[in-house]
Amino acid sequence: MTHETKDPASPATERVRISCPGCGRKDHVSWPRDQAVYHWKCFNCGKEFDLTRDAGH
Repeated sequence: MTHETKDPASPATERVRISCPGCGRKDHVSWPRDQAVYHWKCFNCGKEFDLTRDAGH
């Protein structure tokens, strides 16, 4: 009998450093690897954004 285990070297999320397009606030988020877009609300300015990996955020 075998048990499926998740590979700890390849987690489902990765910590990504982002910056708010509105106010420039820097933050780290747990971004799911299978999502190209991350919806995020800035705690500083209160605005909401859809960030993309290729946008350099």
